[in-house]
Amino acid sequence: WGHYVPGENSTRLRVKQVGLADKEKSWLLEYDHLILAPGSRDLVLSFPGWHLPGVLGVNGASALLERYDALGARRMVILGSGNAGLQFALAAVHRGIEIAAIVEIAEEVRGGIELAETLRQAGVQILCAHTVVKALGDAEVSGVHLVGVDASGNAVAGSEMGIECDTVCMAFGVVPNIELAAVAGCKMVFDGALGGWVPALDAQMRTSITNLYVVGDGAGVTEEMVLDAELARAQARRAVDAIAGRFAATAPVERTSASQEGLPVALQWLRSLVAAGGMDVTVCQCEDVSRRELLDVQPPRYLVRDKISEPRGLTSLSPAGRCSQDLLKRLTRVGMGHCQGKRCRDQSMWLLSEATGVDVSVISPGSYRAPVRPLPLKVLAATDETDGDRATWPTWLHAVPDDVLHRYRLGRNGEDGGAVPEGVSR
Repeated sequence: WGHYVPGENSTRLRVKQVGLADKEKSWLLEYDHLILAPGSRDLVLSFPGWHLPGVLGVNGASALLERYDALGARRMVILGSGNAGLQFALAAVHRGIEIAAIVEIAEEVRGGIELAETLRQAGVQILCAHTVVKALGDAEVSGVHLVGVDASGNAVAGSEMGIECDTVCMAFGVVPNIELAAVAGCKMVFDGALGGWVPALDAQMRTSITNLYVVGDGAGVTEEMVLDAELARAQARRAVDAIAGRFAATAPVERTSASQEGLPVALQWLRSLVAAGGMDVTVCQCEDVSRRELLDVQPPRYLVRDKISEPRGLTSLSPAGRCSQDLLKRLTRVGMGHCQGKRCRDQSMWLLSEATGVDVSVISPGSYRAPVRPLPLKVLAATDETDGDRATWPTWLHAVPDDVLHRYRLGRNGEDGGAVPEGVSR
């Protein structure tokens, strides 16, 4: 749930530590070498009705189906034809779930041709060049409304259709989990072929932080890795060999994808969903913010908006501000909810890119904070400060060097500003 490395913001930390937890307690573990294999999360894109029970991501659906045997679907529509969606569809068919359709925004299937053909032979229809207009239902999903699209993602007149189902699986793609690497301060790079922002790694899967490695989906997701877990195992072996000093034992791991279309197709999905559903669709469920409110830079709804000056949208921000996801988050609260941005982070960044015309690789991504996973307070309490820390916290928290203290006391004209600020100790 956390990762701490000595640095400018943690000068009293002497060793690298990772935060761990179970159902009862949490603790910090010091390490000499660390290999992170955090996996991936679902890429979530919003559309009308996406809040209904029965709409879920492909990673979540796969876990319910195969790990917990708790997926209650009977008839399902899958949005996206990458290998993650196709592989899940085949597993669902084997479990007796009817796949009413696999919907793909592109003009052809994105995943493996053989896998797609196996599904067709099982009676699964694959609808290419289609997008979802909305999920139907009141208390739960009862169907989906689809429409055909042209090469620009715009709806084709007369192509609307409805499909009855009780479950909608979002298989737009998956995104690397980079939180633990990011909170440690690892250098990040943008690589659309690997799913977006990923840690910068050398040939041994080593990050910019000494003795810290990232492998598997957390290092970058490709269509090939979805089908072949051996690729991730090879990365792990490469990292272990580097730790053991066996740099020549294994060849460098290839991390590029044979398909460079992962991110562009996801953006194509987003554009089609905006064209079909409009700007008043919720983009952040936790904070109840729509696409329009995000790009208008509207303040949170719990504030009395008529007491606040009229927002002027992105044009009111500086050029740097228009490229900062963190600034937009602070102004609108998109990404500040209890899911910690896992359902809105990517689409809000892409919406910002589309609205400003700035390439998504230039958009400054939102930051992460520990704990990077939701934890009960009773579990976090195990790592609370000691009684000694509590008794002396004003001293260790506010210990200020004399030169800094001197600047505190000086007024704007260089004259003595008076008393030392409350809580500051020599």
